[in-house]
Amino acid sequence: MRRTKILATVGPATAQPERIVALVAAGVDAIRLNFSHGSDEEHRTLLRRVGSAARRAKKEIAVVGDVQGPKIRVGEIAGGSVRLRSGARWTLDLDSTPGDSRRVGIQIPSIERSARPGDPVLLGDGDVGLEVVRTGGRAIETRVVSGGEVRSHAGLFLPRARLRTSVFAEKDRHDAAVGLAEGIDYLALSFVSGASDLEEARQWLDRRPEGRSVGLIAKIERAEALRSIDSILRSADGIMVARGDLGIEVPLERLALEQKRLVRRANIAGKFAIVATQMLLSMVNAPRPTRAEATDVANAVLDGADAVMLSEESAVGKYPLEAVRWLDRIARATEGSFDPRALREAESTDGARSERAVAAAAVRLAEGVTARAIVTPTHSGRTARLVARLRPSCPVVALSSSAATRRRLALVGGVTSLPSPEHRDLVELRKRAVELVARANVGRPGPIVLTAGYPVEGRPTNLVTLVD
Repeated sequence: MRRTKILATVGPATAQPERIVALVAAGVDAIRLNFSHGSDEEHRTLLRRVGSAARRAKKEIAVVGDVQGPKIRVGEIAGGSVRLRSGARWTLDLDSTPGDSRRVGIQIPSIERSARPGDPVLLGDGDVGLEVVRTGGRAIETRVVSGGEVRSHAGLFLPRARLRTSVFAEKDRHDAAVGLAEGIDYLALSFVSGASDLEEARQWLDRRPEGRSVGLIAKIERAEALRSIDSILRSADGIMVARGDLGIEVPLERLALEQKRLVRRANIAGKFAIVATQMLLSMVNAPRPTRAEATDVANAVLDGADAVMLSEESAVGKYPLEAVRWLDRIARATEGSFDPRALREAESTDGARSERAVAAAAVRLAEGVTARAIVTPTHSGRTARLVARLRPSCPVVALSSSAATRRRLALVGGVTSLPSPEHRDLVELRKRAVELVARANVGRPGPIVLTAGYPVEGRPTNLVTLVD
């Protein structure tokens, strides 16, 4: 079975019910909805279709609602896109009418004071570059330095501006409320700078009954987040290495090193890590990835990423199903070469206590007896995550009566979740574990390692036992 999870963004290319069903059948483990695009009704419809597809497939699919955050975007462009030529002038203004080759609307506080002549302006993922020529009259006049295609609602980045904006502002709260009403499992926060951004969102979620079971994903896109990564990891359920905007904030030649460091810190903290942006970008228009893209995906797996993500490839691309299948093929071919020794050595030297020590013992036993699976009953998913962080060679099977927990674990590498009622008797649990693993056809032949709280449910994980 594949350990690395696949997160796919739904959009115009995959919005129809049969396309979402096909994505799940192709191997998708989680679905991302980008709230930066579309109306409330479109979002509700897509989320309902995702839920229907998951029920039809009888598969635990995590649903991620990705809110826009303080990102500045250009407005609508006539025809959907425009190609800017180097040397041309392009004006950014507050006019909401569709843009063209001469101008486009943007929404930005204090537009005249947000940039100065000579400042750079980057569009999209930084592929199109402008330079500010003049400001005033509630507009910014720019010169195109690096030309290219600009789509409607493309991101706009002012590297030298320091705009005071909230990471979880009014639009984000509105979109999050729509997502909560339709049962999202994770809220992804854009442009997180520190733990306080996550704590603000957590408090907002906890005030709503349907929000208490929703996890938080911190999108790492700012240089400030790199400096605060350990505190961010303490407050988040997982991180997304969002290489588009992060690749603008940090020198491009250091991006791969930052990716490796971020994934490593998440692994050690026992939080999942998603690697995102341009994994298979050429597949927006081509049925096969480039060799460089295949290598990029493989390196993310070797870095220890729990999940890899498709953005444009599955949202607007011509070959979304093929992109999913290629991620599946590359991950399967690469996972056997991942070396978990560094992670396990870090575990042995970080003063692990109690549940972490029990999880480590379960993994050592499983490796020693060539176990078929490590089975753990869990209510919150914590024990399954603690075991999975050490990357055992066998699957981690989480037994949970909570559907929300099972769905959230769909983004944790190496974990398979199965429904199971709470158990109060160890003998019953041992028997049930064997039956469920056999029925689900999980792992290779061999014994099962069971780790649980004793007396079973409701206690911290304190038991490791072998089930033949």
